[in-house]
Amino acid sequence: MQMNRTDRLSISSDACPHLQFVLQEQWVSCFFPLLQKGVMVRARVGCSVKKFLCEQTGITEETLAKIQSIFLDGRPLDDLDLATIRDGSTLALSAAMPGLVGATLRRGGAYSSFRSTITYRETDSQCVSCEGFVQVKLFNLLMAELGPGFFKRGVFVMSSDLRDFLAEQSGDFWLGFRRVLLDGKPIEVGSLLHNEWSLRERVFLCVVFQE
Repeated sequence: MQMNRTDRLSISSDACPHLQFVLQEQWVSCFFPLLQKGVMVRARVGCSVKKFLCEQTGITEETLAKIQSIFLDGRPLDDLDLATIRDGSTLALSAAMPGLVGATLRRGGAYSSFRSTITYRETDSQCVSCEGFVQVKLFNLLMAELGPGFFKRGVFVMSSDLRDFLAEQSGDFWLGFRRVLLDGKPIEVGSLLHNEWSLRERVFLCVVFQE
């Protein structure tokens, strides 16, 4: 499902809080559930899916080969060169999934003809290159492969999702923090859940690790 105009405006505002977590490497994976929900990235849209992945997210050709199933706006995608990323597009990426369902959804697979009625097909060749936002979702092995890179560059998440996520974490998780910055200024970990950022609709989240 694509974002509407209100959604795009809410994440393009300079007033969106910027929250940076610096923590031990072992705890970065705790943030991976946010990737399954979907994170927003600022991008140059109007290009092919392949160009978006390889030129704007830093995904190598080797890693691209591991992405067995790709969904663009909810439809399985086979040809990454012919499909266009637009402002508000949703792109879901998955490594190989088991069973017949996985084989059917695999891009360019032998069983791809079984889902021909739902396969993504480009219907509008007119798409202007411009700055926009893309929602990215990562699943299974790709969370560990690609997640740290997305978090290091920074992503937009729903503040409610981040607040709920933080509220569920154990005491050990908090001990792994080196520091937390809100709009570039240090903030006490204990005050995170009650800070003004959690009242905003979205927050720009950056997660990096430090030994």
